[in-house]
Amino acid sequence: MAQVKTIAVDLDDTLNDFSVKLQETCFAYDPSYAISKETFDSYIERLRGDAPDPSELLSTEYSYFSYKIHHLCYDLAVARPDGVKFMQWLRANQWRIVICTHRDLRRAYGSTKKWLEANGIPFDHLFMAANKLEFCWMWGIEYLVDDHSFYICNGSSYGVKVFYPTMFKHEKLPPNHATGFQTFDEVIPWIQS
Repeated sequence: MAQVKTIAVDLDDTLNDFSVKLQETCFAYDPSYAISKETFDSYIERLRGDAPDPSELLSTEYSYFSYKIHHLCYDLAVARPDGVKFMQWLRANQWRIVICTHRDLRRAYGSTKKWLEANGIPFDHLFMAANKLEFCWMWGIEYLVDDHSFYICNGSSYGVKVFYPTMFKHEKLPPNHATGFQTFDEVIPWIQS
């Protein structure tokens, strides 16, 4: 019996255009946010600049606002056609597909699953992971497709082969063992060997 091949694939900025939606969407102020218009504008600017929550608390006004805006972007994000085709190729070739995300799936599981299904993206498991390399190492997953610089630079330390969609933010990466790609079609021969 052949061993099941497993791959972990990120969602945001890998299979979709999340950051484009975050940068380009005109978010309307609504008093239901329970913050002033000035605070709303300040938080939007911080989110677009990828500023972390300065508080050490697990839940703050800013973290809740961040979740609400990110959730809007999750729903607005457009799937990459080549990514959808790649995921369907994985399914047709009997790969076990793990969607591995930083999204807070305690809050966004239903909408994330609905988005994946609406875009024809097959998967076997949907997990939130704080460190995807540790997750892959623990699950024995050899391949990870992800745009995050930490995974690109550190995948080989965990025995994980990382492939990433090349973007402007990757221009100044330090030397690493990950492989960048322009289209998902490039990844297929790399994982067949």
